[in-house]
Amino acid sequence: MLGCIAAIGFARLWRFYAAPLAMLAFPAPGNQQSSIHRSLPVSVIIPARNEAARLPKLLESLHSQSCTPCEILVVDDGSTDGTADIALSYGCRVIEHQEADWSGKSAACYSGAQAASAEFLLFLDADAYLAPDALDYLYRRSRRGAVMSVQPYHYMEKAYEQLSLYFNLVALLGLDLGRRRNPFSTKLGFFGPCMLMDRKTYLESGGHRLVRESILEDMALGQAFASLKIPMYSIPHGNKIFFRMYAEGFMKLFNGWSKNMALGAQRSSLWTILIISSIVALSLKIPAELIRSIAGMDSALIILNVFFYVLFAVILHRAARRFGAFSLASCLCFPLLAFFFIVVLLRSMIMQLLHLPIDWRGRKVLIK
Repeated sequence: MLGCIAAIGFARLWRFYAAPLAMLAFPAPGNQQSSIHRSLPVSVIIPARNEAARLPKLLESLHSQSCTPCEILVVDDGSTDGTADIALSYGCRVIEHQEADWSGKSAACYSGAQAASAEFLLFLDADAYLAPDALDYLYRRSRRGAVMSVQPYHYMEKAYEQLSLYFNLVALLGLDLGRRRNPFSTKLGFFGPCMLMDRKTYLESGGHRLVRESILEDMALGQAFASLKIPMYSIPHGNKIFFRMYAEGFMKLFNGWSKNMALGAQRSSLWTILIISSIVALSLKIPAELIRSIAGMDSALIILNVFFYVLFAVILHRAARRFGAFSLASCLCFPLLAFFFIVVLLRSMIMQLLHLPIDWRGRKVLIK
């Protein structure tokens, strides 16, 4: 039973990445032909707090686009590392959020949207970066009155970053993407690192002000949009949108995923939770059965369980390569990755239950 449910999850993932974008049943906003070499009616909004190390890569990629945005706004959320100076050196407009009683990413996004002038708003995290034709790729699939998002391809350089595998998998499955009839449609949220919508719809709905108290703004705002009947859809990264998360070290990764997991689990559908639970449970059951067969010295069972172990690792690797630079060696260590995922989830739930703060970008944040 666990295997069947897990297979449904992997099939959904495959369908999401393999489905032709022509299945999107609406025309783009007057841009059926490629908009290469044009200036697009897009304001790029980058919320940034102490992003001096990451911001240059994103800004360089934006300046290298085959089609250019109308403007690039960097919203400085109280940085102390020269983030604003770097943004200015790249010719960006630097915005400062003015509301003393509201801070964080959602506040920065809202301030940027208010200051923007273009018809469409593209929100990008500072750790993202784009291929030269990424803006064209995104804009040609935009739609007025709707929200589009992309989970960027997860680029990694250090071994500890491979621990993010199950979290990326859960993020994708958590939006119920990859359904047979509407593989790109979702009613559960959007991917915060890369989100595009028209400015009119954003401001009329209230935008990020709707979720000013939430630290997991993408899922909370997605649910608020769903309640307002605003359509949401996500498209694959197409090897055009990338990010490198938590490059600062293991503890940043540990705290970052701890900040998100418990809230994400609460807001997922029951069917999604069942799929994710089955994949995680299978990740622990398979090695447990292998150890049991080795202890029992049953050669036939050992061979059978080794086969299932390798098969699961290969399936996991083929899925993971869709959304990140995850190695086969890491996937062969899937029990450890699954165990780490459980530890982070339990930590997140305990911190939420006991109202314990977590240090995030120089602020104490409550998971609530």
